[in-house]
Amino acid sequence: MLARGTLYRLAAEVPKQAAHDLPKLASLVQTARAGVSLPIRTLPPLAQLQARSYATETVKKAVKAKAAAGKSVAKTTTEKKKPVAKRATKKKTTATKKAAPKKTKKKAAAPKKKAKMGRPARARSDEEKLKQEITKLRKLALPKAPVPRRALSAFNCYVADNMPGTGSSLKDAQATMTELAVKWKTVSPAEHEKYNHIAAERTEARAAEYKAWVESHTPDQIRIANNARAKLKRKLAEKSALAGYDKVPTPVQTQPIKDERRARHPKSAWVFFFSERLQSTDFKGIAIKPRTGLISDEWKALSAEEKQRFVDQATADRQRYEREVSV
Repeated sequence: MLARGTLYRLAAEVPKQAAHDLPKLASLVQTARAGVSLPIRTLPPLAQLQARSYATETVKKAVKAKAAAGKSVAKTTTEKKKPVAKRATKKKTTATKKAAPKKTKKKAAAPKKKAKMGRPARARSDEEKLKQEITKLRKLALPKAPVPRRALSAFNCYVADNMPGTGSSLKDAQATMTELAVKWKTVSPAEHEKYNHIAAERTEARAAEYKAWVESHTPDQIRIANNARAKLKRKLAEKSALAGYDKVPTPVQTQPIKDERRARHPKSAWVFFFSERLQSTDFKGIAIKPRTGLISDEWKALSAEEKQRFVDQATADRQRYEREVSV
């Protein structure tokens, strides 16, 4: 323990202290006056007191030096604080930059591929529909035969032998045809007979060629072709009506194909009666329409016994048809 006199002596030896050490020293002095002995560890080390005193003197010297140079303490404090403020601002800015989400460049989205859409179906007109139907029927109808089916006449053979070649114009051909028609009326009977014989031979050869062409197709193909030709004829008539034409074209491809392999449909009793009466001379010189009316009235006037003969003919023809179909 230190005595009171010792304490005063130490306090006198201690150099001037910094302001923050004065309260502690005052407390020690009051304790010593009260007669309380204090341990030595309660006193601040001498080295610390000296260091603090030195620091205080250094600061005072620096302040006096700046004042002598014409710089005020307030300006110095402000100048010292400004960099701090700037640093703080920089830190805040940095913090703000860090806090802000990074702007990432978004890649431009690839344009969506538009689904391929077919062209909207255009409303077809009646004329276009008819044209497509005609094209389809022409394919089913088979091409025309290499030779026509009709028989040749003596005049046809005479014209064919005396007609000039294909080099002549249409006008010249028409003039030549007119001359041949006049000459044909003046041919001798012997020459006429000669051309009759030629026409028969050529008709027979043409029929053989036509038959060979028909049999190169199956009966089913011929049946489909005949159905298509019948429809084609009606469609061509509709096309002509839409176009405003009065004349209906009848090309060769609309004529039915004659196939001997196909079974002929059976005739009715009325057809047998009509064919028989039509060949008689009773209706010579009468037009077909009134003639048909007269024959129809006769058929209605017949008794059942008189009709029986024609009914038997129709029954036999029906049996014939069934036999041919079954083969």
